[in-house]
Amino acid sequence: MGLIQKHSFKITILAYIGAAIGYLNKIFLFPNFLEADQVGLANLLITIAVLYAQFAALGSYNIIYRFFPFFNDRKNNHHGFLFGVSALALIGFVFTTILFLFLQKPFRIFYEENSPLLVEYFYYLIPLAFTSLFFNLFENYLRSLYKNVIPSAISEVGLRLLVTLSVTVYALNLVDFPTFVFLYVLVNCLPALAVIFYTWKLGELNIKPYFSPLWKRIGRVILVYGVFSLFNNLSYLVLSSIDSLMVAQIIDLSSAGIYTTMIFITSVLLIPYRSIVKVSTPVVAGYWKTKDMKNMESLYHSASDANLVIGGGIFLLLWVNIDSIFHFMPGEYMLGKYVFLMLGVGRLFDMASGLNGVIMLTSKKYRYDLFFTIGLVVFAISSNYFLIPVFGINGAAFASMVTLVFYNLLRILFVHYQYNIQPFLYKQLWVPAIMVIAALLSNLAGQMINIYFDILFRSLVIGMAFIVPVYYLNISREVNILIQKNIRRFTGSWFR
Repeated sequence: MGLIQKHSFKITILAYIGAAIGYLNKIFLFPNFLEADQVGLANLLITIAVLYAQFAALGSYNIIYRFFPFFNDRKNNHHGFLFGVSALALIGFVFTTILFLFLQKPFRIFYEENSPLLVEYFYYLIPLAFTSLFFNLFENYLRSLYKNVIPSAISEVGLRLLVTLSVTVYALNLVDFPTFVFLYVLVNCLPALAVIFYTWKLGELNIKPYFSPLWKRIGRVILVYGVFSLFNNLSYLVLSSIDSLMVAQIIDLSSAGIYTTMIFITSVLLIPYRSIVKVSTPVVAGYWKTKDMKNMESLYHSASDANLVIGGGIFLLLWVNIDSIFHFMPGEYMLGKYVFLMLGVGRLFDMASGLNGVIMLTSKKYRYDLFFTIGLVVFAISSNYFLIPVFGINGAAFASMVTLVFYNLLRILFVHYQYNIQPFLYKQLWVPAIMVIAALLSNLAGQMINIYFDILFRSLVIGMAFIVPVYYLNISREVNILIQKNIRRFTGSWFR
């Protein structure tokens, strides 16, 4: 866990810096200087481009995780591994783009009535998807080389600063809206160039054609795995984005703007989870190679404990301050209050489930995850179709919450049945109980006149009401170690 803790801590710090910049963008700048439908456009362009890129990748992202340990040999340029997966992704992009252009008319029919801006800026999806594809491919390649920090700095901090710059230029009336959209797409394309440049600087940009005997030996297995990974990853992305896409189609782009803003606010919960996954995925793949189930179970428990405690604390602080957060946004965004609550509960359960997805997708049983995901995609589409017309964006949030809980329960049960490991320990039951008690204490306190003082005071009091019992109950060893280190650092500097 030493390397994982070291890298995940750095990545988490970068992610929280990025989250602070992202909150400036999504809570202050976007809602106050863009119309709700324009916010919906900006958010859904990225959502659709990521889906497009995932399909084009042809499973290459997961191929890197699963098979790079077998090719890892710097003296021999990793047996042409980067060339192979890059060629696969490029071929996938060409065929996907042809299909995408062929589907332009159905896309127009689907969205032109309630979300015409999506139709107007349709062609921007192609460069966004292309750069998203190669950013993710090179980021995953660098993760397998245990070079996690710089790619995270590029995506979490660098990109968001550029987004801040682009929306500020628009807010100052220096450009019109079409020019802003062009700038917004441009800055979202730049991280791919940055991460490729970093790979070159490391001396790891090995893209010369090289046909190693390894490819002949396991090439067929890799392609089969890639096909299953393609549909599995695509299904998972559809599962996680179908709600916002259906809100845009069934209601309108303004509602999608509010809904996707709530998605972003809850996304801060996933920062510790994503940081741990980024570092743990190649480690889990290594455990499968050596069949080290003891250390895998230990990592499974540690990830679940830490994610639940950190995610639960963040969710609690956001919920007790949610009315104050809406104070900085136009009044129409108040419609998203219970969207935030339901999406937050779903995401928190997703985090608490630990590394079940990573374990499944790097195991020999990876095919089964596809069947779970496809079944839940059907469930998600059906539930959104029936609930959105009746309950609006709250219906979409409820459908998303239930789907996330079911999805993770199925994965947990499957991993436990196949490998006799599961993420939960009884002590974790204290976390939701402490959260409910702390939230009730917050409700007893009235709102202070000064909004800034209210946020600060409420966060400090409720934060301590959560942290103190969690620490003394020793729910997460990793979190306790982190707290102890910071206490020693603070007291040491105080008395120095």
